[in-house]
Amino acid sequence: MAGRSGAIDMTRGRPIGLMLRFALPMMVGSVFQSLYTMVDSAVLGRYVGAEALAAVGATTSTTNFILLLSTGVTSAVSIVISQFVGANNEKKIRAGLVSTIYLTLGIGGAMCIVSLLLARPLMLLLNTPESIIDMSVLYIQLIGGLGIAQFAYNAVASVLRALGDSKTPLIFLIFCSILNVILDLVSVLALGLGVAGVAGATVLSQAVSATVCIAYMFKKHPQLRLKKADFRPDMTVLLRIFGMGAQMALQGALLSVGMMAITRVINGFGADVVAAFTVGSNVQNLAVMLFSNFSFGFSVYVGQNFGARQAERIRRGVWEIFLLVGGLSALASALSLIFAEPLVLLYVKSEETQVIEASLSFVRIQSWFFPFLGWIWLYNSTLKGMGKIGITMISSFVELGSKIGLSILLPIWLGYTGIWFSAPIGWILGLVPDLIYYYGGFWKKALAAQPGDISAAPAAESAS
Repeated sequence: MAGRSGAIDMTRGRPIGLMLRFALPMMVGSVFQSLYTMVDSAVLGRYVGAEALAAVGATTSTTNFILLLSTGVTSAVSIVISQFVGANNEKKIRAGLVSTIYLTLGIGGAMCIVSLLLARPLMLLLNTPESIIDMSVLYIQLIGGLGIAQFAYNAVASVLRALGDSKTPLIFLIFCSILNVILDLVSVLALGLGVAGVAGATVLSQAVSATVCIAYMFKKHPQLRLKKADFRPDMTVLLRIFGMGAQMALQGALLSVGMMAITRVINGFGADVVAAFTVGSNVQNLAVMLFSNFSFGFSVYVGQNFGARQAERIRRGVWEIFLLVGGLSALASALSLIFAEPLVLLYVKSEETQVIEASLSFVRIQSWFFPFLGWIWLYNSTLKGMGKIGITMISSFVELGSKIGLSILLPIWLGYTGIWFSAPIGWILGLVPDLIYYYGGFWKKALAAQPGDISAAPAAESAS
């Protein structure tokens, strides 16, 4: 596989240098991705009104569920194919690509049906304020109903990143972001379409970007070009990706259910607090870009080295990236605390004093805990890269239970600010199972017990 154009072989070289080369393009991509998310919120908040901003904010847990369903499966694609890359098995890599195509079509169609039918019942279940529920329902139906566009982009980006190519997805993410900003401004400011315009702009830009990225992928990486015979599904590979992806999607779904429970609590405090949650989340997403991609992208490093059976390189990489993520997350915390107010004012008018106050409390509370967020992402990515999904599910259960319980209990004494504390405490507690498994050395025993051909490994592993 030495001839992979633009790809990085992570089985050789210093881990921190490899991750800098691999994750920096992903970081730049996150900047542009956050740019169009910020533009969505800023355009709605400043030019349509706080209710439109709150309507989109009320859908956060639901749209995150759609996103996590997509990324759960596409993350499995990245992990499985990265292990095939480490094992230097081109036939299995193409089989993984074909499996990805079938899964994208199937899950994208199911997502469409569910979003169209269940958007309103779900918003009612979440106690969405009556003044914003119609806009929230429309937003979900558009984003979820046409979500196959997002799924397709995430799928092709995952295949490329498994090869070690993080630059091509960046190029088309930048293109998508710029197109989305243009369409946002046209649909809201020129056409007056409000929430529908923002949703439509997002879906259309994703669809265009996915289409062009797929075409370019086959041109840039000739070893991925498929022949007629390749479209016969390799059921071993398909079931392996689906099995791992189903567990990761379930993990994401459970976290989303937890967010829905928290959203219900937030909605009970009214539209101002819902809007504040939206603003605070956007500011946080901007800050965590400094370290998130080093944590998330590390699963590719681990996957390639797990496929190559290099335990010592995995151990060394975890230590180096642990220190890097710790330092960057501390910097993100400091920047968030210093610039909290001007960042919040990007999203809301200065006269919306209650929204501003609640948004600032969100940012100032959660910023202190960013290192724990970076580390739980890092260790989850490490274990996922090995295919140890069961352990990360236990971590998610602990995090989820903590968030739900504390989001209900803490507001009794602290008001809505108690909700802001529930997530950071969940990050800390959810990290514990990952640390026990990793530093207990169980993964080294599992690697030593793997068959010689890593591509023949089981589809997924239980927590036991």
